[in-house]
Amino acid sequence: MRILAIALAILLLSTAHAAESAALNIVLKDGHSVELSPSLLAGLTRQQVVSTSHGKTAKHEGYNLREILKAAGVDPVEGLRGKQLAGYLTVTATDGYTVVFALAELDPTLGNTQVVLADSQDGQPLHASDGPWRLVVPGDQRAARSVRQVTSIRVSE
Repeated sequence: MRILAIALAILLLSTAHAAESAALNIVLKDGHSVELSPSLLAGLTRQQVVSTSHGKTAKHEGYNLREILKAAGVDPVEGLRGKQLAGYLTVTATDGYTVVFALAELDPTLGNTQVVLADSQDGQPLHASDGPWRLVVPGDQRAARSVRQVTSIRVSE
């Protein structure tokens, strides 16, 4: 009986840890953190993008990263000028894999790079090995910046 109780406790702790690690936080320049929540996403339009990775083409659906940043309070994310042009994002995955985007890449008047934070692939929720969130950059020649299992986005200057 004691072994069963210990096994149950370990299962509950690992489930709580998995749920905790599934949260996605956006850390603003001032250090303030905004959790990606249903209320933050409520007013945003979902987008579909098609991309190819490792010879496989897939349709992902999610939210435009530029719009997520606006909703989180990153201001401005378009019409950047002066010192704002030095701003960048660091996107990190569960395993520590990290990529960087210049804010100017996302600015529609400059780079206008389409970046989608996806939560589904081919009409299904992302598999645990990819999600719950995956960054998709359909314009990249290689999918090196299509980060799986995104856990944080940090805005810096």
